Amino acid sequence: MHLDRNEISAQLEIKDPFLLIDEINIDLKSNKATSSKTLTKDDWFYSCHMPSAPVMPATLQIEGMLQTLVLLIYNSTDHKLSKSFIVEAKTKFHNRVYSQPLINYFAELIFNKRGIFKGSVIGKYKKEKICEGIFTYASPDLMQLPKKTN
Repeated sequence: MHLDRNEISAQLEIKDPFLLIDEINIDLKSNKATSSKTLTKDDWFYSCHMPSAPVMPATLQIEGMLQTLVLLIYNSTDHKLSKSFIVEAKTKFHNRVYSQPLINYFAELIFNKRGIFKGSVIGKYKKEKICEGIFTYASPDLMQLPKKTN
């Protein structure tokens, strides 16, 4: 399944400049997704985040990872676009983003049970790992207690 910026924006209810992925391919059979974000020297954050040595803020890299994982969750489960909330985030940053023209995010859903989702995401430029994270989401609308057995 392929989604473009308009479809991504509609599902996430996020608009520019905070839409941090341009397209996504979701493999429903493997519960994996690959998204991309094209970067230019004119991106808004470069002019206001450490302008003497511009870099993409880590928080925006996290947001790109999260947007990728949330779209994977929304489209590969019985999620029905019910809103999710981050419960836990563990991230690492390996290289600064300042001249790379593209970030690719590779996400995998590794746990899904009763409205709790866990996934991993790696951000790369070519083969260079830029960032990574493991995230746990909760979807209150999908949380149900196990049925009692007599």
